[in-house]
Amino acid sequence: MADHSGKQKPPLYPEFEAARDRFISALTLVQNKSEKTAQSYRSDLDVYYRWAQRGKLDPLTVQYRQLRRYLAEQSSAQYARSTIARRLSTLRSFFHFLQQEGSVDSNPATLLQTPKKEKMLPHTLSQTEMDALLEISDTNTPEGMRDTALLELLYASGGRVSEIAGLRTEDLKLDQGIVRIEGKGGKDRYVPLHGLAIRKLENYLASARPVFAAKVPSTELVFLSSRGNPLSADAIRRIVKKSALLAGITRPVSPHSFRHSFASDLLNNGADLRSVQELLGHANLSTTQIYTHLSAKRLQSIHEQAHPRS
Repeated sequence: MADHSGKQKPPLYPEFEAARDRFISALTLVQNKSEKTAQSYRSDLDVYYRWAQRGKLDPLTVQYRQLRRYLAEQSSAQYARSTIARRLSTLRSFFHFLQQEGSVDSNPATLLQTPKKEKMLPHTLSQTEMDALLEISDTNTPEGMRDTALLELLYASGGRVSEIAGLRTEDLKLDQGIVRIEGKGGKDRYVPLHGLAIRKLENYLASARPVFAAKVPSTELVFLSSRGNPLSADAIRRIVKKSALLAGITRPVSPHSFRHSFASDLLNNGADLRSVQELLGHANLSTTQIYTHLSAKRLQSIHEQAHPRS
């Protein structure tokens, strides 16, 4: 069938559209998925539907090999592996739903292998950038004393933003030079702090925090807003972003940049992988090993600059 312009219209498959709508309804009404999640599933199914229409394939009766071609075309179109993996997951869920209600006999998506995620190297800060960040806050104000102590602690401890936001005053063992961090699964770890971080924290606790805490005296959390409320993870992210801009760093910087830099700098300066794993609170050594790529990259750069044959 052609339209008035002479172009061939793609075939319609009302059975698929009805099945898609039943599936989306089940997501929200039966599985209690959010509307946003349901719309994401719908969007993925619509992408698949348009692909089937272009190839004049019934989207409800496709076979494994045809779906494999669909994923290959997604890859050729340079979609991210995470996007392709999500779209495959949507198809698996969709056909599983149709199997359960008896609309199809099999699920062709179960035989397809999920694309492996790209290994993204962590973004770290150079020593020049880190120095600029740690010195940018105005320590003549309570907010500035808080921010400089916060940034110094992020770099000194390698803590996750949620861990730093949840720190209580009793977790700071500054007389012993350590901080107790409650990690994932409620597992505690003790991280040593260098002298400069200790001094900045002591200064904040003595001169700035009492100003904030006087407004809401009941809280035990370390980092407080100017109104006396605990600093949320999002508030810490905003402080980091603002400080980076003030320091003249134009690329994105987050609290996790400090964690990445902490790990990378330790390895570059001779720390062993197991120790860094313990300091970061990683359950598996393989998670920590990604930082060895950064260390190796730096060593390669030094080799190229220094070796007579390079």
